[in-house]
Amino acid sequence: MDNTIDKSIQMDSQMKEFFECISGDADTQQQRIQCIRNGLAAIADRLRLGKAEITVDIPKNRFMPLGERSSAVLYEEEGAELGTPVDIEMKIRTGGTVFIKDYPYGPGYSEEEIQTHRFIFREIFIQYNRTLAQCMLEKIMNTDINTGVANQNSLMYYAVNLIKNGRIGDYTGIFFNIHNFKYVNKVFDYSQGDVILRNYAHMVKSYLDSDEEIARLGGDNFVVICRNENASDFISKIKDVHMSHEFRSVKRELQLGVTAGIACLEGVDKPREVMARTSIAYQAARKTGAGSIVVYTKEIQKQLMDDQEILAAFPQALAAGEFVVYYQPKVRLADKSIYGAEALVRWVRDGQVVTPARFIPQFEREGSVCRLDYYMLEQVCGFLKSRLDKGQKIVPVSVNFSRRHLEESDLVERITGTIDRFGIDRSYIEIELTESEDYQNYEIMSSVIERLKERGISTSIDDFGTGFSSLNMIKKVDLDTIKIDKSLIPFDDVNNNKHQDIVMFSSIINLIGRLGKKSVAEGVETTQQLDYLEKLGCDIVQGYVFDKPLPKDEFEQRLESGY
Repeated sequence: MDNTIDKSIQMDSQMKEFFECISGDADTQQQRIQCIRNGLAAIADRLRLGKAEITVDIPKNRFMPLGERSSAVLYEEEGAELGTPVDIEMKIRTGGTVFIKDYPYGPGYSEEEIQTHRFIFREIFIQYNRTLAQCMLEKIMNTDINTGVANQNSLMYYAVNLIKNGRIGDYTGIFFNIHNFKYVNKVFDYSQGDVILRNYAHMVKSYLDSDEEIARLGGDNFVVICRNENASDFISKIKDVHMSHEFRSVKRELQLGVTAGIACLEGVDKPREVMARTSIAYQAARKTGAGSIVVYTKEIQKQLMDDQEILAAFPQALAAGEFVVYYQPKVRLADKSIYGAEALVRWVRDGQVVTPARFIPQFEREGSVCRLDYYMLEQVCGFLKSRLDKGQKIVPVSVNFSRRHLEESDLVERITGTIDRFGIDRSYIEIELTESEDYQNYEIMSSVIERLKERGISTSIDDFGTGFSSLNMIKKVDLDTIKIDKSLIPFDDVNNNKHQDIVMFSSIINLIGRLGKKSVAEGVETTQQLDYLEKLGCDIVQGYVFDKPLPKDEFEQRLESGY
């Protein structure tokens, strides 16, 4: 600082008030602007200040997708005759520029006055930039870096304020997941997937009012808190979002739906309960199926708690041998002999038999089903080995394997290793997969089946005809056996569509036979259905018309006696 400036800004009471004002506590830019106004008012006379304006220009960035351009008057002398302004420009360290227009009261500033004013406004800029940096740091801490919308911490802070102000009951929580976003990552690379996700998040945010909030939890999961009267409209918009994305001259039209859970927030007194209610509703929606919308109730919460108990009990139940193999015979129609069997799991818990429908869906979603499948394979191999050692008859047994196994790099090796460890011929084990709606699994599934076939292990597909890709499955995957879902089996005479059922079923049987594969009709319940199947040339049937799933001892008796 030179002597001229030093004399102009002696630290008297006015200057002390100025510095105290501009450096006062401020949590927001608006509060800092007010501090600066108070400081300039204290020294305006001695500076001959007529008016001062500030303009902040921040370019677009990850945390401010639209950037920021704002202006404010820092000081204005009412009725003053203003002279030629001085323009002062200063760069923000985090990116952007602050522009000051400094108007004199009366004639233009002298060179000495200009130097003093530049010093004063530099001190103001230092304080303003500090607040700007603090606000940016807070924004970073409360913003999802990939999408630019709020993160979970910010959402919880928002919920806390609603609770404190007694307004939480006026709001609805919505937890949603973008349906089949993995398709986007399949079509585009992951970097472009991030761009699409960011654009999606800001499109959805535009559906909300300024006093509503959206946060990304991770992946393609989001939570929204919106006013009760806006919830239905918001849901209707996100159920069918249309976007276009262009990359390397390739433009794609995207249609994105959601699976969502909705919860009224009336009575919520803790922010974590917002997440609890909405996530419970969302989990119920997932169980219902992709694209479902479910509203939270206490009954749904109880069901989820029951599901959690089942998952928590799994490891100990597996170790205790509570999971038991039941065998359902497969019968060759040509001679009514037992061709094979399907191994089906039952959970014997506290003396009661728990059906698979009660626990398999939970294990499938959580991943425990993979451990259970390997356990079942070991139990079946042990059963076959025991009968072989006794010189008793055995038949091929199919063991169900979840699609979750397709994520395992050593799946084939683990299956063959288990069979070989028990010393039984690999031809006595068939690996049965459930048809997938996800075409992206075909390539992986085909590779797994091909490697199993090379090792002498046959494969089948379960529930054929219930998904969206049945013909593609036959075409793209070299399975040995196709199990036709009971929904395609012709019904009895009271069925008005019997003729259509017969035509469709016979066509499927003919197609499977011409491709050199075996067909198994599952879920056969009546002798009339059985007659249809014999006439139509079906190879093998499975269902209550012959036997329900049998415990091991009863199945062994059936093997010895036949039909």
